[in-house]
Amino acid sequence: MKKILVASSALVAVGFAGAAQASEPISLSVGGYMEQFVGVVDQDDALGRSHNKIQSDTEIHFKGETTLDNGIEVGAVIELEGEAGNNVDEEYLFINGGFGQVKLGSEDGAAADMAIQAPSAGGYGPNDGDLGDWTNIANIDTNNYSGDARRVTYYTPVIGGFRAGVSYADDATSETDDTGVKNDFGGSIWSGGVEYLTDFDGFSLAVSAAGEYTNPRAGDSLATAIDLDNGKSYTIGANVGFGNFVVGASYGASDEWYNINSATRTTALGTLTSGATTQQLVTGSSDRKGFDIGVSYEMDAATVALTYAAEDRDNYGVSGRTLSDNGTSTDLQALSLGMDYTLGAGVIWQSNVFWTEQDNTGSSDTDAYGAITGLRLVF
Repeated sequence: MKKILVASSALVAVGFAGAAQASEPISLSVGGYMEQFVGVVDQDDALGRSHNKIQSDTEIHFKGETTLDNGIEVGAVIELEGEAGNNVDEEYLFINGGFGQVKLGSEDGAAADMAIQAPSAGGYGPNDGDLGDWTNIANIDTNNYSGDARRVTYYTPVIGGFRAGVSYADDATSETDDTGVKNDFGGSIWSGGVEYLTDFDGFSLAVSAAGEYTNPRAGDSLATAIDLDNGKSYTIGANVGFGNFVVGASYGASDEWYNINSATRTTALGTLTSGATTQQLVTGSSDRKGFDIGVSYEMDAATVALTYAAEDRDNYGVSGRTLSDNGTSTDLQALSLGMDYTLGAGVIWQSNVFWTEQDNTGSSDTDAYGAITGLRLVF
């Protein structure tokens, strides 16, 4: 992997050599989107009340680029969150050329960008991790990766429909950390994927395999030597298009250490003794295995999709300072019928009707039903 990054850096350096000046100065263009939804949701009481029936998501995107005299394209992307209390989503620079593409900055990485999921529509699919905006039932997401962090990413050129990518982040918590102090629950992340895309005679095919490998770090605040275990997550997926139909599916899995939130990691690491492993002290974690399958149909200005997703979580606990399968599991299911209807340039009406269920071992099922509708404005 290091050889790939060094080689790509060398190609970029050679490309810049002799480039006296960009033909045009960089100026930023403004884009983004706004989504406003209302919904009606009926949820069992076992997991508490459902959430606010008015949801929104807004981002403002700034993008600027220029082409140097040697043909290399250089640019920047800044994405600002539009909701109250949030700031920057992603910010990175990119370099495009015959060598492929290099990104440097805070973004999702190669695995998240290249992973393929089943088709869905309506703004809230059962497989994208967003139904939690409407219910207290746990989300399903086969694309279960680390999220934004400061990374260097390299994508190869597209050759015969094939493309590969690899990312490296020094610390999982680096998105909002400028101090250089690595957090106790942080760690380096390797992320990568391969994809094949083709389209001919009314037939299209998209196939990808992606994965992420996390190397957790204890941090300087822990006085003892700790042997840290690693976390892994991966996804495979495919979509096939013919005529107005697209049919697709994906499968994803991740291990228990990978699925631990930052607060739990900090508590676990802080109680380790010399020679212990993180796996022996972590609570509230789970192995995840899930899949989705869906079909969409496009007709004029409308696209409708029927999508189903399911996930199984084997839960873990601690007994006598030893991590063990505590015999409990969580089974999740979700089904959605969604529609996207283009009313005009940049104005899309989106709607979903959905059902989702959570079944915890030793307790009753919790169901939620809902109908959601709203507008997506793209600018």
